[in-house]
Amino acid sequence: MIYLTKEFLSDIINEFPDTRFEYREIEFRGIIPAFFINFKDEKNLENQWNAITEFIAVYFQSSLRNEFSVWNIYLFFILEQEINVDLKYIIENDTFSSRKIIIYPKQDIELIIQDHIKNDDTEIQSIIGFEETPFQPNPNVWKILNRISYKKKITDDIKHGLDEIICELKKGENDEV
Repeated sequence: MIYLTKEFLSDIINEFPDTRFEYREIEFRGIIPAFFINFKDEKNLENQWNAITEFIAVYFQSSLRNEFSVWNIYLFFILEQEINVDLKYIIENDTFSSRKIIIYPKQDIELIIQDHIKNDDTEIQSIIGFEETPFQPNPNVWKILNRISYKKKITDDIKHGLDEIICELKKGENDEV
């Protein structure tokens, strides 16, 4: 990293003095940069989340040299109380620069890391006796598909063919019952 983390944290604290920042590098199949950003209330979050995201992208993320770290930055916006569902949706679905997660009520940072990055509580069980069955084409559906001529836009021919396929599949479901 060209931009030293201590310098960056000092700069971001100066830029957003009403917000508390903490930074961790999580070792999990590579270095994952994670920012824990504490807000006083929803209004501060609404007014600052985008500017903070841009600040981190321009002054921190752009200086990262490790591709894994560049694509795995987490911003955890932490509040004491629940926020408006619409605001939460907007922030968490923003795809610019990093993964953004709203946390409320306030939680321990280690718990946040376990729940949202490492997923330590996930159990993976193997399936015993699972047999893969080969694909069996349905000859009736295949006949319908062969009659449809391919064009760039959906024509009445395609619509009719798809309706026939749905009917054929439903007929097959009823035969199995």
